[in-house]
Amino acid sequence: MRLLFITQDFAPDYGGVQTYSWEMAHRLADRVAALEVLAPNRPAAPPVDRSAPFPVTRLSCRPAHLPFALLPMLARRACTQKTDVVLHAQWQTVGASVLSHILTGYPRRVVCAAHGRELLFNPVQGVPVLETTYEQLRAFLLRQVDLFLPVSHYTAGLLQDRGLSAAQTPVVPNGTDPQHFQPHDASALRRHLGFSDRRIVLTVGRLVHRKGVDTVLRALPAIAENCPDVAYVVVGTGPDQGRLERLAKRLGVANRVRFVGTVDHDRLPLYYSAADLFVMPAREDPPDVEGFGLVFLEANACGTPVIGARTGGIPDAIVDGETGLLVPANAPEALAEAATRILTTLGLADTLGRQGRHRAVNEASWDHTARRAYALLASALS
Repeated sequence: MRLLFITQDFAPDYGGVQTYSWEMAHRLADRVAALEVLAPNRPAAPPVDRSAPFPVTRLSCRPAHLPFALLPMLARRACTQKTDVVLHAQWQTVGASVLSHILTGYPRRVVCAAHGRELLFNPVQGVPVLETTYEQLRAFLLRQVDLFLPVSHYTAGLLQDRGLSAAQTPVVPNGTDPQHFQPHDASALRRHLGFSDRRIVLTVGRLVHRKGVDTVLRALPAIAENCPDVAYVVVGTGPDQGRLERLAKRLGVANRVRFVGTVDHDRLPLYYSAADLFVMPAREDPPDVEGFGLVFLEANACGTPVIGARTGGIPDAIVDGETGLLVPANAPEALAEAATRILTTLGLADTLGRQGRHRAVNEASWDHTARRAYALLASALS
């Protein structure tokens, strides 16, 4: 199989789709005859591209302009290379493959991942005519795709709501890298945070309203009633940080909370390992939704139990009662009850964390994701 992988979001940038693209490209490259990535150029791209075990072609454009930059070159490339499949990380770039197939017969198949937000977001929302035109364009391009690889049942549902069949939308859940995300001795980090003898609750994510950090802060006083030594560490930055810091002070829990800012990807396993519990009660705030929730798998892979909201694709990331617990969104009382249960029930945190690690290694790694994706690509060709 000769495969082109097209993505607007790729390393060296960080994020859910960037991680998906990087990890899938690496693992699919081991399974196909040839793989090339087409992505927008970034200032820090050269060393990343040199480290990749496959060719990366950078187009001189911003990520949002990649759909247009592809149009003059994709047909020539696909025909010359006799591309079997183009795998698109987002639907926005599909048009170039559709045009190429019409003109040259290549690629033979057009396949597209689906993550969530890109199926709901409309950049011209509220602008008459343009808003409708954008929706019509999206609907048209979605119908041209031979096969979708939605990352969760929630995302598959978004596609099926737009008229696609279940056969066209087999779920291929996200994975994690259990060799990178694994348990570590984090005692030094706990001392650095000033929480050596505390039970740490952790959130990792961009500080925006959707992530539900405010729900955790509101639950913290009730958790502290049963766990007086509880502390809360928040990794990430974003526009909501000021409001969250003020909320912590107003609730009287500021002395229990540490906003540590951005943490390098290589150090994240230490933070997950330092935590007794990982929590992210994300709410749906369309078009912003949690299409899956990679952080839950990352925490589990480090042996840490998790709590997430029963929203978006999070139920695909957490096996309720086995690797963590699911709670309603916007429900501090339910979150406090679940967190208290895990932190105070003898052996429960260890059991959930151990089972989470086992799932990450044996069922939910990127290797498993790529294996399922490759089988579906091969089936689409045949």
